[in-house]
Order: sequence, then structure tokens, then C-alpha cells
Amino acid sequence: MFFVVCFWFLIPKIFHPGSRMLKAARHKEIIALLQSGGVVEVNTLADRFQTSPITIRRDLIELHERGLVERTRGGAVSGEVIAEGWARYESISYAERERENVREKRAIAELAAQHVSDGDCILVNAGTTSRHLAEALRGHQNLHVVTNGLTVAMEFARSRNASVYLLPGTVDFKKMATVCRPAPGTFDDISVRAAFLGVNGISPSGGIAMLSPEEAAMNRAFIDAAQTVTVMVDSSKFHSQAIFRIAHLDKVTRIITDAGIDQDIRDELEKLSVEVLVASPDDAPS
Repeated sequence: MFFVVCFWFLIPKIFHPGSRMLKAARHKEIIALLQSGGVVEVNTLADRFQTSPITIRRDLIELHERGLVERTRGGAVSGEVIAEGWARYESISYAERERENVREKRAIAELAAQHVSDGDCILVNAGTTSRHLAEALRGHQNLHVVTNGLTVAMEFARSRNASVYLLPGTVDFKKMATVCRPAPGTFDDISVRAAFLGVNGISPSGGIAMLSPEEAAMNRAFIDAAQTVTVMVDSSKFHSQAIFRIAHLDKVTRIITDAGIDQDIRDELEKLSVEVLVASPDDAPS
């Protein structure tokens, strides 16, 4: 009798009509979190709402079907944020991106160059900050560089002080890069001391990410090929969202950024044991 009584006592808690309101409230708060922060993670939401990760995944599936979020591996981002990111990426050229935050990018590149020695074997991905790194390394000698960046390769060619291997792939003229999704084992024969990566988006919880799955997969292979990983991002990237994760920040050795980084974000990064270096535009060459 005891078990029967307990069972019927629990039924109102399980099937009470208010449970639907709880789901609606969760959905409302998830949307609010996305609007304020741009990204949410399943496990974090499960802890916040004191529910299971399976329940949160179902919530995100439903919100995705309603067109309110874009699902990612382990979470979701605002559909509006991603749409804006893609729209901006498609609407401006590489040359226009090159002119954005120039002093910050040069300062970041100069600081990153201090972590490269003569004779080093390094990997540098494509991007405007990466091109500035190639420029900053003109004074280094006997470098061995693996890259998928067309402008990165051309910048090293001007200095004539590096052996450059340009990775094969489809040319993305928006990125001025060769891009492919590496097959298993593609990079098994490539091993470098350090990788220097520019990314489309970064956050303490979401890690580093790109706007296309091919770029994310390629940069993931870059990380696997390197002993250390330095991410070079101007502070605006902490407020940008990219849907395809490359890796969580436990794969990153250091982040080099500018003084515009929010102190709260910097504190979160340091709690993750990621070295954070802040470059001063005053130190950048004019």
C-alpha cells in the first residue's frame, strides 16, 4: 500500500499542467540568454534549470525547428547572430577586412612574432591578422612555414627568408585561402612546433570557431599537427559568433589580443589556464 500511495502522490508532480509552463519559461530564458550572450551550452543550461541534458537538447531542437536558434555541437547560438555573421562575411571583401582594426592586428602580429625563433617550423592559417604576422616575421631567418593563406604565402615570398608549403584545397577568395575538409591521415606527415591561428569567433565557453565546416575541420587538423597553439584575435572577435567549433580552449596555449578585451572575459580565460597576452597598438609599426 505504501508504494501505491507514493506512486499516486508523485503523479501530480509529473503530469501537472504547470510542467508545460516550465518548458515555456525555459524557452523564453534560453532566447534571452542567446540575445545577451550569443551562445549557450547544453550542460550549462542543464545546471541552470536543474534538468537533464536530454531535456535541454529537446528544447534546442524545438527552438531550432521554430527558426529561433542554430544548433552547434554541445549547444546553440542565436539564429540572428549567425545570420548577421554570414551576411557580413559575404558582403565585404578581403581587402575591406584588411582595413579593419589595422593597428590592433599589427600589434597582435608583432607580439606573436616574438614567439617565433630563427629556424622554426610553424603553421600559420589564412586571414588578415595572419598576413600581418608574416609581415612581422620578415626579419627572421630560415623559417619553415605551412599555410593555407594565399596572402600569407605571398608575404613570406617577399622576404625570401622562409621555405613555404601552401596546402592544397579549393580557393576561397573571401578568405584568400585554400580550404578543404581533410581526410583522416591527411596531416599525419606534418608536424610543426607552433601553430598561429586567426579565427572568426572565440568565447570562454564555446572555444574557437569558424563560419564554415571545412575551415573548422582544417584548423582542427592544424591544432593536431602542432606542439603549441597561439590564437591571434582582435577584441571584436569575442563579440562575434561562428557556428562551427574548431576546438575548446583546452587545446589553446595562448591568446594574443588587444586592450579592448573585457576584463570579465579575460578573467574567465585565465581561469581556464589559457595564457592571455594583450598587445598595445602603440607598439605596432606605423
